[in-house]
Order: sequence, then C-alpha cells, then structure tokens
Amino acid sequence: MITTTVSNEPSVALAALCLSITLALVAGLPAARWYAGGRAGEDPDQRGKATVRTGLAMSGWILLTGIAAGSGLLNDFDSFPPRPLPLLGLGFALTFALAFSRFGKFLVDNLPLALLVGFQGFRIAVEIMLHQAGSEGVIGPQMTWSGLNFDVVSGLSGAGLGIWLWRRGDQPVPRAVVWAWNGLGLGLLATIVTIAILSMPTPIRAFDGPPNTFIATLPFVWLPTVMVTAALLGHLLVGRKLAALARAER
Repeated sequence: MITTTVSNEPSVALAALCLSITLALVAGLPAARWYAGGRAGEDPDQRGKATVRTGLAMSGWILLTGIAAGSGLLNDFDSFPPRPLPLLGLGFALTFALAFSRFGKFLVDNLPLALLVGFQGFRIAVEIMLHQAGSEGVIGPQMTWSGLNFDVVSGLSGAGLGIWLWRRGDQPVPRAVVWAWNGLGLGLLATIVTIAILSMPTPIRAFDGPPNTFIATLPFVWLPTVMVTAALLGHLLVGRKLAALARAER
C-alpha cells in the first residue's frame, strides 16, 4: 500500500540553487558554441551571430517551460500521463534532434573530448540540490543519494575523467574507458528519471513519502527540462565524438 505524504514548500535557498544551476547551463551552450567557433577559426562576425542565435534558442525554451509551470498548466497529475511528462518528452526529442544536427556536429568536431566529458560535473550540484530537497521534505528519499539515486557518481566520475583526459594532452584516447563511462552515465540518468516518474502522484506511483510534484512549479520545472536534457545532450555528444575519433583512426 502506498502512503501519501504532503510535500513541504521548498525553501528560498533551494529555489535559488535550482535557478543558479539553470542559468549556468543556459549560458553554457552559447559559451560552448563561441568556444567551438574560435577553435574552428570561424569568422568573428559569423561566430558572434551563431552564439547569439544559440542564446536566443535557449532563452525561448526557458520561457516556454517557465510559462507552462507558472501558469499552473503542469499541475494536473490526475490525467495520464501526468502533465509534466509530455513536456519532458518534448525536451528529450529536441535534445536528440540537437545532438544529431549540424549544430551538434559542429560542437563534436571542435570541442575537446575532455571538455564534453568534464561538463557532466555539473550533476554534482544537481544532486546536492536534490539532497537538500529531500532534507526539506520536498521530495522522497528515493530521489536522493540517500535512497536510490546514484547519479552523483556520473558527476564525480565525469569531472575526474575529464581532468584525466585533459592532462593526457595528445596521447591516444582510451575509447573503451570513455564508452564505458558514457554508458554508465546514461544508465544512471535513465534510472533517476524512472524513479522520478514513479514518484509522481499517479496510479503507477511506487514510492511512499512526499510525491514528486515540485517539478511542475517554478523554478523546479527546469530540473527535468534543462538539467536532465543537458546531461542527455552531453552523453549524446560524447558518443558522437567517440564514433568520429574511431572513424578518423580507420
């Protein structure tokens, strides 16, 4: 029997941490495009325009998802699927499209593997946020590292592996190691997404404690729509980079 516990209101500090991570990620993609353009020797004017377009696209996504949450549109968990899930599905679809687009190829061709791997270190901050949310009674413990969420391993190992790859310089990339790490990170990401869905107050809810409803509110809607999709994008780009390196060696 599933016991329902009312979630507590998130603290201002928790909301501020969520907003800070979101803004850092939103700024990160235009910054990556700017850096990749410099490494590619792109014309400064073209480089600037492409960076601005990237920033505008990110701002549009933030605005769309923010309006959906702020208007209360996502608060319906009685329907099936619950309202946040189609938005998350859209985010996943756009992430796959971006990763395998010409834009994604440009990033893969011009960003070092060490940077693409080390980027996943941002998940450490996300897991600290979730741990705090669990401590405040906003979410159940299963969504934190105290329960069934071990995604912090992806952040810690990504940061460490990224530094190691950077320090190796021009030495051959140990692709098997990076492939294994990338698979682990994707698996852990899929695990916490599944746990989060099964923690929503729906007929398929599988966990006791506070239901996972905070992702339907501002600024926490950006946990699934920005943070999760950023992690997914990073893993997809790493996969494309490894495949490109293998083709180059052949």
